[in-house]
Amino acid sequence: MDHAGHVLAQRQVADKSDEIPAFQPLLDSIDLTGTVITADALHTQHAHGTYLRTRGAHYIAQVKANHPGLFDRVRRLPWREITLDHHDRTRAHHRLETGG
Repeated sequence: MDHAGHVLAQRQVADKSDEIPAFQPLLDSIDLTGTVITADALHTQHAHGTYLRTRGAHYIAQVKANHPGLFDRVRRLPWREITLDHHDRTRAHHRLETGG
């Protein structure tokens, strides 16, 4: 979807599969140059990141504890040194969310 809510592409996910194998074929039909791609944590995959960068896209990857090495590296970044222009704390998706 784009920011206006228009669906840019759709792809049927095979039975007894998940979204991972459908990721690249779905995006192959879209010009990704200079775009920012967001996806859920399932798509925090090395191959997906490499694919997006070769297509000229930027991406926001959600990192969870099921990627322990990456999770630990991200956790140790100097987050307190980063200033936010905006801070919002809401309840959504059955959890407390903080955004900037």
